[in-house]
Amino acid sequence: MSKTTESAGRKVIFSLGGKLVIIITSLLFLSMMAITVLVWVLVSAEVGRTAEATDLMVNQRSVAEVETLLKTVKSDTLTLLNTLKLFGQEDAIQGASAFFFEQNQDIAALVLPRGLVITNEHFFLSKEVEPELIPTFIATLGATLPRVAPGEDLLLNGTPVFGIPMLVMLYPEETGETVLVFFSVQRTTENFGAGANDSFMINDTGALLIHPDQELVQSGASMEQDTLVQTALKSGDLSFQTHYTDEAGVQYFGAFQKLAHAIVITRIQRDVVFEGIIATTRRNIYLTITVLFLSILFIWFFSKTISSPLKVLTWVAGQIDTGNYHLDLTSKSRDETGILTRSFISMSHGLENFEKFTNQGIVKLARQGKLSLGGVSKNATVCFALIRDFSEIAEGFHAQEVVRFINEYMYRMVPCITRTLGVVDKFLTQGGVVVMALWGTVESAGSPELDALNCLKAVLMMRASLRSLNLEQGRSGKSLIKMGCGINSGEVVSGQMGSEERMEFTVIGETVNLAARIEGPNDLFDTDILITENVYKLIGQHLLIEEMPNIEVKGKVEPLKVFSVVNMRDATQATQILKDLERIPKTSPVINRRCVGPHGPRSMAEVRERW
Repeated sequence: MSKTTESAGRKVIFSLGGKLVIIITSLLFLSMMAITVLVWVLVSAEVGRTAEATDLMVNQRSVAEVETLLKTVKSDTLTLLNTLKLFGQEDAIQGASAFFFEQNQDIAALVLPRGLVITNEHFFLSKEVEPELIPTFIATLGATLPRVAPGEDLLLNGTPVFGIPMLVMLYPEETGETVLVFFSVQRTTENFGAGANDSFMINDTGALLIHPDQELVQSGASMEQDTLVQTALKSGDLSFQTHYTDEAGVQYFGAFQKLAHAIVITRIQRDVVFEGIIATTRRNIYLTITVLFLSILFIWFFSKTISSPLKVLTWVAGQIDTGNYHLDLTSKSRDETGILTRSFISMSHGLENFEKFTNQGIVKLARQGKLSLGGVSKNATVCFALIRDFSEIAEGFHAQEVVRFINEYMYRMVPCITRTLGVVDKFLTQGGVVVMALWGTVESAGSPELDALNCLKAVLMMRASLRSLNLEQGRSGKSLIKMGCGINSGEVVSGQMGSEERMEFTVIGETVNLAARIEGPNDLFDTDILITENVYKLIGQHLLIEEMPNIEVKGKVEPLKVFSVVNMRDATQATQILKDLERIPKTSPVINRRCVGPHGPRSMAEVRERW
């Protein structure tokens, strides 16, 4: 793509908007006709209301059936009891019982006061159940019987004992003794299982009494963990309707109503309710896919004029976002994509030049919009690295030679900092050339200890890189360079300082001042790397060090302990530094091994010898 006009006066020859209107209009016209958004929004609401009404109706019907059954059982039982009290003779009892069971064929047995048991022999024969199971069931009641004494009616599940759908009603007689009524709920169970709604009945403890799944009732299951059951047991309402999600994540429409003896619950899965709408939507989606496929075939060749440039620009944007500004782009298009491509080219050149004036970490934060005025307190490690005796070295140099000398030095030192997650805060040239570097501010390795360790790795790499530079300097007859580093760890205030028109990232605080002040004693001790006691406490166990005499520091009452760094103590870490040095420009493997690594110096005397 060739450049035709300047940015300010560029004219769009072929409107990108026109192209997009044609494509989007065609796609919308052909596809949106088939999509059932309105159907889903409008019809689903009505279907939901209908499902709620149906669920409530089914619940009320189930309640009416159960309520009628329970009232009939209790009423007829009371009638029989009154008859037996009235006559009392054995013949009368047998006759009344026979008539009673003939009228109530689903009642299996009665356990009356004073231990009198009346059984429906026809019931037990037809169901192939043994009457002897009645005492077995009574033996399982345990502490349940005392609950009936104050006048509380109870319903219990007899199915696990008898093997058929059976409930047991317990209620107190006038004398205070408990009456037990055993009756079948086979027909009620079948009615509960009819239809899409799931109805079941529990007692006031959550125990299952009636359920379409007979195996659950047979096992004597409890439903107290069910979400809707918990709501029903805790609720003070006699009836309630809701939609909820159970513990398995399944959504339901649900309703319950409380009776004197139990709670009848009815629910239906939301997916079942909306199954028809989902099926219709699925068919419409298939239609939409067909229409879109035909549309894609129609616009395939036409879309090439837009998609190809946009793909390139998308890739370019990703490259710029990662900090790669060396992009070989040309533009021949005369529409908006061509103008946009040329703008990307100009922007990438500008960002490339801008990044040279700061560091990549700051640029990354600026791209993400995370830079603002103000500071935050952080634990960081600060290093001041000085070219010692710079005035004597630069004496007699022309201005261009001084700049070239400094650039050559920085070319080797800066990568040691940036490759260990460090940030070059600034270059200082007052009284010499000083690099101020930070770890744990813009980017952290995860802890103050790891940040400090990265700083020491960087400084050891700088030592080795400087030795390689001195080898070249010596061969060409130039002055050799000595480095002095002061390193301190602690709390700093980090952030953007300045104004909205001019901001600069930096750190301030006593930690920074102390790092700058302990660099100077390197001349006194003939060392090149000095660390404070703060650094020693953080990572001293990883380093080979020698303690230097205490020094007086301006602003400090007590003398400070300082330590000279010899090498890494651990061979694995030292070996890793050697591998990292392979990525630093113009380093010598031979010199690297002499400066750092398992075969590097083990004392300051060795360090001085190898200078």
